[in-house]
Amino acid sequence: MTTGLKIETGFFPLAFFLHFVTPTIEINGKKYKKEWGLHLFQLTPGDYVVKISFPYIGMSDCGANEIKVSLSEGETRIIIYSMPPWIFAKGSIRVV
Repeated sequence: MTTGLKIETGFFPLAFFLHFVTPTIEINGKKYKKEWGLHLFQLTPGDYVVKISFPYIGMSDCGANEIKVSLSEGETRIIIYSMPPWIFAKGSIRVV
């Protein structure tokens, strides 16, 4: 069984300009540049802080928000990050 996080990033459909930026998924300080969509991160059991943001108009942490999550052996948790239409707000982030 896989232990890890499935992280899905998305945005409000009318915010089409976000197609031109790449979100950063940060897991316990390690940064990953990933396209918008669903990504699997295989991890060891433990506690994690997941922060998601994207660059926009000179700001490197636009829409930044974070969540804490714990993983047990063989557990895969799903995190969903969604950016609302107002670009300078925090993105919504939750574990499902």
